[in-house]
Amino acid sequence: MKFTAKVIVPSALALGLMAAAGGGALALSKTANNKLADRLQQEFPATKISGVNCDFKVKGLCEVVAGKNVFYATADGQKVFIGEVLDLKSKTNITAARISELASMASAEAKIAGGPQQAAADQTPPPAAAAPASVIKVDLPKDNAVIHNAGAPLKLTVFADYSCHFCQQLFTDLKSHPEIEITEYPIAILGPESETKAKRVLCSSDKTAAANALYYGGEMRTAGECEAGAAKLAQNLAFARQHGIQGTPMLIRSDGATNSGWMPGDKLVAWLKGVKA
Repeated sequence: MKFTAKVIVPSALALGLMAAAGGGALALSKTANNKLADRLQQEFPATKISGVNCDFKVKGLCEVVAGKNVFYATADGQKVFIGEVLDLKSKTNITAARISELASMASAEAKIAGGPQQAAADQTPPPAAAAPASVIKVDLPKDNAVIHNAGAPLKLTVFADYSCHFCQQLFTDLKSHPEIEITEYPIAILGPESETKAKRVLCSSDKTAAANALYYGGEMRTAGECEAGAAKLAQNLAFARQHGIQGTPMLIRSDGATNSGWMPGDKLVAWLKGVKA
């Protein structure tokens, strides 16, 4: 399966480009959508595929929802595109708008699920080990993480996938914020390429430099993959699954408050300063 880091499709060009990729086929039926979802689930077993929509705004391209994240696939499932789709005619970011919509839906569902009517109807206490989705206390070993700007006053924990475009955008923004100490736990939910990258970072003698090489470009000095790195990655991924982290980046404040998805630098700083005692 082939990957590309970013998809930028001008609306005028999209018809010709994607018609060639999809052969001018009509939107797939519900059954065909389900078949594509099943195929992608097999390819990415660590990623829960929530839905597939091949009646998408760009002909020949299917939208794939994975939790609160979105990526794209051709109708035959032979190619996957991880990144943003931009409509240059309307000057809109189709991907960002969809992710915002998914986040709003998740927030509404959480409020409904926690509403007083349900609480009254369900008197069964929740399992003691279950943490609320909105608060996560990270107790993973720091050796499983990559530390950026060590000692900076503002503290941020991030679960990130090195094949995730929004993670790349986040760290590009954070490059201009040395006042934020970032504890980055690599996970791999976007396929084998993500796993390889994460293992190489975790096996490096200088994990920060290795991660920066992936985010900003440059030479990565690493011994390749190693058993210790694989074990750290597996532990990070198990923690993520246990706490319902299905998309990246997952941002966690020092008080455990969470934000699923990219946040602009200025808003992120304000959010970090709002830590509750």
